[in-house]
Amino acid sequence: MTSGLPWGLALSSGVNTYLPLFLLSLFARFGHVVRVSPRFEWLVSDQAIFLLGLLALCEILAEKFPVLDNLWDVVHTLLRPLAGAVAAGATLTTNNVFEIILAMVMGGTLAAAAHSTKSSLRLMSTSKSFGAANLALSLGEDAAVLTGTLLSLYAPWVMLGVVLLFVIVFLLIGPRMIRTLSFDLRIVGAWLGWLVKRVFRVPAASQFQESLLELPLGGLEKLGVQLEPGEGLLGALAGWKRSNRGPRRAWVLLTSQRLLWVERRLLRRPRIQPMVYSEVAVVRSRSLVLFSKLEILNRRNESMTLSLSRPHTRFGEMAADKIRELAGLGPESPRHTLQAVSGLAPVPR
Repeated sequence: MTSGLPWGLALSSGVNTYLPLFLLSLFARFGHVVRVSPRFEWLVSDQAIFLLGLLALCEILAEKFPVLDNLWDVVHTLLRPLAGAVAAGATLTTNNVFEIILAMVMGGTLAAAAHSTKSSLRLMSTSKSFGAANLALSLGEDAAVLTGTLLSLYAPWVMLGVVLLFVIVFLLIGPRMIRTLSFDLRIVGAWLGWLVKRVFRVPAASQFQESLLELPLGGLEKLGVQLEPGEGLLGALAGWKRSNRGPRRAWVLLTSQRLLWVERRLLRRPRIQPMVYSEVAVVRSRSLVLFSKLEILNRRNESMTLSLSRPHTRFGEMAADKIRELAGLGPESPRHTLQAVSGLAPVPR
């Protein structure tokens, strides 16, 4: 289990689900370079080789088209760790069941890490370059998978070093990438749901207080604990706040007296940032393609931004109007924006 063969194949399976298994089957059947474990002899059957080759071709082609490649990645979120587990277990020389299960768990974990890294880069490319860079990324991934598979077969110790380097880098940046991937998947999923509602003409929200109905079960009670006696809750926005370690779930509560920024933290109490309405200098809601942003600038020149999913864009606009009303800023306009931040640098629109 110290060779880089099973781990190199598992890592490659996290980028391309079927190509490493297809090449493994070919080399085991015709090249005599590697032997598969007796429990995985089915990998070298004619049916398995044909099916894996067909699926590998479909994946290579699907990854060349923007949006389709992202959907393909979503569908294979569970299949790639499974392929990594099979690749790791199939190349062991031991018959010990415990060692095989342990290797499959480790192989699936490696494939899941590689998949999250690859999917994050793809989604970032789609959003930043509108898919223009996806073809180049796909070609680079194909070359990397082919090289990684061949190194695993012919130079397993070199591939073991590559795997260890990937693990070290992933431990450093993995949490941020996982949070970013989760954010991107939620944003895309919410946008698709919003699009379906638009097609079927589902009525949009008409009152800001309806935003309280969007909170998860029990969420209203948990957020209500943050209110002071006699303080009324006007509405709540659920979204994400950017941080150095990736997007974090956060809420903005509009009460009768102030704003509350509530940031969820793992295994710790939520972080609460209150802001009275008199401190607000500028507030605006910006609608982007897949999501929207609620941006607030206070009179100390400190800005706060909450990213909202596309279905909650309307609530973001209502919240901005309500905050301007309670802060005495009046309707949003270029002239009023400059007056509201008197003494501050103008905020680019």
